[in-house]
Amino acid sequence: MKNLVLSALAAAALTVLASPASAQASGDAGRALFQGADVNNDGRLSRVEFDAAREGMFARGDANRDGRLTMSELRALRPEGAAAPQRRPSREQIQKLRAIDRNNDRAIDLGEFRAMNGERFAAADRNRDGYIARDEIAELARAMTLGG
Repeated sequence: MKNLVLSALAAAALTVLASPASAQASGDAGRALFQGADVNNDGRLSRVEFDAAREGMFARGDANRDGRLTMSELRALRPEGAAAPQRRPSREQIQKLRAIDRNNDRAIDLGEFRAMNGERFAAADRNRDGYIARDEIAELARAMTLGG
């Protein structure tokens, strides 16, 4: 039963962008994320702006305000226009989710969500200058999601 719940949670949490149409939607989502997160409008995201945007995303997803994202709440975090999650997640996707859910309570709490920020920021900051620039939008869209 626990594996079934984890599988369903992983399917909801991890967005798979395989088709060209969904890749376009991902780019659009990335641009929207960038514009919303670039608070000082300098054309790049600092780590502070990135962290604030991710915490805002967590708060929007936490519909019942209990400080945890459940399967249904995770589904709401999928970017607009992104492909629906796969019906059955891959073993790799389940392992990624288990790595996030450190206390194995089948939900992602704010601490677990925050723990990913450094890794996500580094993945999006391809040129390692300490900022995420507009040309790094595709990586930003992946970095803002749970599954990467």
